[in-house]
Amino acid sequence: MKRKKTNSEMIIDTLRSGNALRSPDITERVSLAAGKEIKIQDVASILAKLSNSEKCDLGYLINKKKTDRGYVYSLVKEAFSLTPEQTYDLTRKTGKDRFTLEEAVKKLPSLKKHVKPVRSGLSARRIGRSIVKSNAYSSKGGDVSDAAFRDVIAGFLKEVAFQGGLNVNVNLTIQFKGLV
Repeated sequence: MKRKKTNSEMIIDTLRSGNALRSPDITERVSLAAGKEIKIQDVASILAKLSNSEKCDLGYLINKKKTDRGYVYSLVKEAFSLTPEQTYDLTRKTGKDRFTLEEAVKKLPSLKKHVKPVRSGLSARRIGRSIVKSNAYSSKGGDVSDAAFRDVIAGFLKEVAFQGGLNVNVNLTIQFKGLV
């Protein structure tokens, strides 16, 4: 038995057409596909979520451009290599055997350029702040738990691996005291 598609899935199908579309155009096409009237505010609300990379991984792959007539939405061309089901999975935060953004980037490395902000749960800014806070706290004589420090470093290393590696330049200064 074939299940009925959600409004989000029908919106994604519309974006997969390859056209840059405004909310009214998307609403018209989704209403046609659904066989019933879909309200433009419902479509606008779903588009706001789908195109926001902080709320939905698919947001990294949706272009949202402001024009004099409103926002125009389109899917990045590299995303057309994903199946519709894989694209739908990128809208979900949980689920057994769902297709993740990390898997999408592994499958299609060309998608990586669209995943601008850091991914993996800890952003580089948060990781950096954690390390700075840890260092600041330590320099005042306080102790940072091994587990907390390990979590910060593990998150950082996971992010480095996801981003494809890290180039490191190290300057080492050694001072010997007591030698004359």
